[in-house]
Amino acid sequence: MEQEMTMQELIALMNDTDGELLIHVEFGEEADVDGEETRSTE
Repeated sequence: MEQEMTMQELIALMNDTDGELLIHVEFGEEADVDGEETRSTE
């Protein structure tokens, strides 16, 4: 299952989980581009 979540949601999930919890985190180009504003140079 692939899902985006905030840190608050992640912490709540960790607190509610009994046993093991496997988290796979990806950082890269897509993460960098999502936070940037597109500006016109015209």
